[in-house]
Amino acid sequence: MEAPRQGSLTIEQPRAADDGDETVCCGVFEKDDEDVEFGCVVGPVLLSVLIVVCGTASTITSKLQYEVRSAGFVQCKYHDDDGHADDDLTRRECLFTKPWFQTLVMKIAMSTCLGISMVAKYFNKRAKSASLNADPELGAGLLGGEKRAAGEPTIKSIIFIAIPALTDLLQTVLSQAGLIWVSSSAYQMTRGSVIIFTCALSVRYMGKKMESVHWVSVLIVCLAIVVVGVSGVFGASDSGGASAGEYILGLMLILLGQVVGAVQFVLEEWLMNECDVTPTLLVGWEGVWGMGYFLILAPVLSYTPTVNDDGELASASTIWHENFAETWDQLKNSTDLIILTILSMIALLVYNLVGNMVTKQLSAIMRSILESCRTLGVWITSIVIYYGWHDSKSGEEWTNWSYLEFVGFVLLVYGTVAYKEILPIPGISKPAPQVEQ
Repeated sequence: MEAPRQGSLTIEQPRAADDGDETVCCGVFEKDDEDVEFGCVVGPVLLSVLIVVCGTASTITSKLQYEVRSAGFVQCKYHDDDGHADDDLTRRECLFTKPWFQTLVMKIAMSTCLGISMVAKYFNKRAKSASLNADPELGAGLLGGEKRAAGEPTIKSIIFIAIPALTDLLQTVLSQAGLIWVSSSAYQMTRGSVIIFTCALSVRYMGKKMESVHWVSVLIVCLAIVVVGVSGVFGASDSGGASAGEYILGLMLILLGQVVGAVQFVLEEWLMNECDVTPTLLVGWEGVWGMGYFLILAPVLSYTPTVNDDGELASASTIWHENFAETWDQLKNSTDLIILTILSMIALLVYNLVGNMVTKQLSAIMRSILESCRTLGVWITSIVIYYGWHDSKSGEEWTNWSYLEFVGFVLLVYGTVAYKEILPIPGISKPAPQVEQ
């Protein structure tokens, strides 16, 4: 998972300052809110740049790792520069198609958020203690009561986080497996379908009410996903990349991942609203639980059946099989893989931290716009890789089908911003604003 949340039915609007709030450089925050305090130091413009750059980097580095060949335990068919296999020749330098390892990297990055949050809390308490020593009355007001801080998870809520952590693990693996055969841009756009499934679950199980503008927006997003899928299938066939069957399999895995992700979002919304868990702590504990699941799954995944050739069945087996001993061996034998893994982890860590700050300071509306910029950034970067480095596997060629994909991208962005009520849909009025009692 790339942990900052998308697809929620609620729209966060900037709120007015209450008497108990403290106004700072770029918004309003409640005491003990380390995310916002640090975000104000960084600045809203830099936050926006970081979320686009790091979000783009996380997708691109994942795709690049899948195209790196490194020596492991398993032999595979030899491929020439044009991608043609020779049935009589094998080699140990195989593609690093390891979606479970990519997921593990993501969990480590998410877990690091928890450590950073604890460090920030420690220094925040030290600052309050200094205030107490300098001004006993002010310090007493800040430290008085010493009840559980707002957003601090209880043991019960930490245990509950294990459930969305499991769904997060599943959706990440499915999406990462789909990325093996799907272009980076189509992968990023297809992930936007999560809003469709989140809406359906929120209406059905959380009692959310959808207005006409929301239903039409969801239909626009559905159309966008179909357009992107069609352009990707025919474009992949023309460019000599993944076969049409592999591309469709990749799209189906990503879509299935978004169904699981929608369940995750609904569970997370309940935890944040009902159990008073902050996004950063939620992300961190999901990472910890995810790493715990890996300790259980790693031995099982290493002994599940697979096919030791480069056929489509062998490609599909990456979903249920991964030999982690071979993974470490391939990493050890490839400096490129090590560098890409470190870059991916850093990008994911910064993206997770910055995403929460952006949502708090610049509103969820701005967050949606930046996510669209991230999708465009992934596409542009893929094209630059193709033409700048002549990398036909990691990069993306501009073909006649790319124009259709661009139409799908425009529809996806429009459907998303219309759902957030940023842009109107002709002939459909916006719902009346809800007035809090």
